Amino acid sequence: MSAPAEPPPLRTCPTCGRQARTPYERCPSCGRSYFETPRATVRRRRVVLASAAVVVVAAVAVLAVLLLRSHTRATVQERARTAERVAALRARLVRIQAPHRGSARSLLPAADATPAQRLAARRALVVAVQDRITADARARARAGELDGPIASTECGPFLRSKEAVPDDRDLRRHIGRYDCIAIKGAVQDGRGAHVADIGHPFVAALDFDTFTYTWCRNTPAQSEAGVPLVFVRLQRACLAARGRAMGTGYADVPDRPAS
Repeated sequence: MSAPAEPPPLRTCPTCGRQARTPYERCPSCGRSYFETPRATVRRRRVVLASAAVVVVAAVAVLAVLLLRSHTRATVQERARTAERVAALRARLVRIQAPHRGSARSLLPAADATPAQRLAARRALVVAVQDRITADARARARAGELDGPIASTECGPFLRSKEAVPDDRDLRRHIGRYDCIAIKGAVQDGRGAHVADIGHPFVAALDFDTFTYTWCRNTPAQSEAGVPLVFVRLQRACLAARGRAMGTGYADVPDRPAS
């Protein structure tokens, strides 16, 4: 005698909620699948997901605002620090480039001096200015403003070219302008021959009528991480300049007429 067949499983429809014993997938009452997620549940899940998305978007927006404010504050603070550094550098350049003045009237040639005597007196004035710059550079080195030791100073034509003639050798000139270097050492080639001097740049303006002079330290534009921060133009007295400001210097003008 065979065993009685087991009855179909009792199923509860997730859609209509009715129970029935059936071997089939669909509810005999509403025709929906027993394995189908109810629409209400789907709606609830969608509402929950949408709400979560809104919360996430709001959180991201708040975080973005906070990051933007933080970045803005950091930018403002960095700009303020940069402005302070620039102001400090500018004040320093103004101070170290300030004109220094002197005279060597004892070297002034007599009114009836020969051209050769006048040339020699002018050359002596140039040497006197070089000595003053050397003394100034050594004092700056002792104060920690520049690195030494300073051996000597050499002044040459302000306009650098092989054809340039120093202003002291031209008796028609009343003002001499010079590019000077307070020498720290020499650069030599592979054979030991002197090719250049290294040191700190200065400029000087000499008055050949009064044997007075002015010199200034000439510093390059200051930069940070390769970015130029500040440039301070040399004062006019440093070069006895009378032309308008142009570029990093002044426009050239003819020497003053002979008296």
